[in-house]
Amino acid sequence: MFEKITPESAGISTRSIIDFIKKLEKRGASMHGILFMKGDKIFTEAYWKPFNKDFCHRMYSQTKSFVGIAIGLLQDEGKLSINDKIIDYFPEKVDGEVLHYHKELTIKDMLTMSTAGDSSPYWFFIEDKDRTHAYFNGNRPLHPSGTIWEYDSTGSQVLCSLVEKLSGKSLLAYMKEKLFDKMGVFGNATVLKTRNEDSWGDSAMICTLRDIAAFGRLLMNNGVWNGESLISEQYVKEATSKIVNNEYAPHYSSYHQGYGYQIWRVCGNGFAFNGMGDQLTICYPDKDLLFSCTADNQGTPIIRHMIFQILADEFVDKIKAEPIRENKTAQNELNKMIASLNLFSVKGNEDSPFRHELNGKEYVCNENKMGITKFSFVFNDAKSGEFRYTNAQGDKVIPFGVNYNVFGKFPQFGYSNEHGGTVTTDGFTYDDAVSFAWLKDNEILIYVQIIDRYFGNMNARFAFKGDEVYATFIKNAEDFLKEYEGSLVGRVNI
Repeated sequence: MFEKITPESAGISTRSIIDFIKKLEKRGASMHGILFMKGDKIFTEAYWKPFNKDFCHRMYSQTKSFVGIAIGLLQDEGKLSINDKIIDYFPEKVDGEVLHYHKELTIKDMLTMSTAGDSSPYWFFIEDKDRTHAYFNGNRPLHPSGTIWEYDSTGSQVLCSLVEKLSGKSLLAYMKEKLFDKMGVFGNATVLKTRNEDSWGDSAMICTLRDIAAFGRLLMNNGVWNGESLISEQYVKEATSKIVNNEYAPHYSSYHQGYGYQIWRVCGNGFAFNGMGDQLTICYPDKDLLFSCTADNQGTPIIRHMIFQILADEFVDKIKAEPIRENKTAQNELNKMIASLNLFSVKGNEDSPFRHELNGKEYVCNENKMGITKFSFVFNDAKSGEFRYTNAQGDKVIPFGVNYNVFGKFPQFGYSNEHGGTVTTDGFTYDDAVSFAWLKDNEILIYVQIIDRYFGNMNARFAFKGDEVYATFIKNAEDFLKEYEGSLVGRVNI
């Protein structure tokens, strides 16, 4: 189904691909996979080990775009009109009288994120397990809907609840029946759930890079796949067009070029599905060009802007309609580069004379909000070791590689698994990748990447002076790694 061709056959220089990857590597991007398509053919596909084409990756807010299309499928069936008032479908979700601004809120308002605002607190922190119920019963200020675009993630979840209520199926089961089974994709996909068993429709589609690229291709084809129309052409055209303005400021922004039905407009007259950490699918119909990637660049927003800018300047502006002269030398170079790609790791000096003094030495910590009471570094040799520490859960060990990743299990228990916002009690832990760097003789950086159905990262920096140490921990993750954010002072335990 996914025929592969050379970049030159697609009308673009292989050198452009090489330069793109080099720029990502130079900037320290934590990429997991990239895929380029011209028409229905792949002209570049690359993965940073341990990721591969069969890995089912969390797509975060790209999930919203699936929900937006599912609403169109329901409209095709006559089960709703996007001009209907959303509250008419959820009378049972309202305690007491419907709030004034909710009475006027339409499905279309919600699709375009021109809602009355999310009146409920952040759902991870509230007792109400039903996010739709919480949405309509919060006490935050509201405003007239259909006015100004404001990002409303919970509104997307309400739309997902509507899809599941009217279809009688889960979001994924409904889309498989209507689209994906006919397309031959999303065979191993899953969607995580909220605490009340709804599909987590604003954040938790888990599928392969090829799966989501095929979904993008379907919309570029205006809903047609292998000659069969699977969804209304008119709806797809509306969904991928600029329905509302979403510019945060008057200056130019690559991916704030308007907003459709849970789909972003981007520079180059394109549209995109846009997920946290740089889960991106970017479509340029005028050029018949599609780019998709997976990554975890949370905490590094410059990478997203760089990706959009390079695509606009080096691909959209330069790709030719017809094939160009093949470049076997560059293609061989690209193939070798792709084969050598590994997940980002921090880099520093090869070793430090301080390692022998530090090895096995225990530091006792002052009181800190992370609850870390003591720690030590134990080195196997100059190439690997362990960070050993004690927190509220007890003794923990994080193995690491010096200037490379060691893959294992992050030792913190209780993080969510199948259901978001839910504490696990079965000993479940996330897969991780951990690297260590000597920034100076007496300064260390540990970088933890969570690479599971939840993605996140944490860096811990330690600077030693005499018998004391000062350490800072910074995390970039949604609703986990909270125990690893803060600072501490420690002293050698005598």
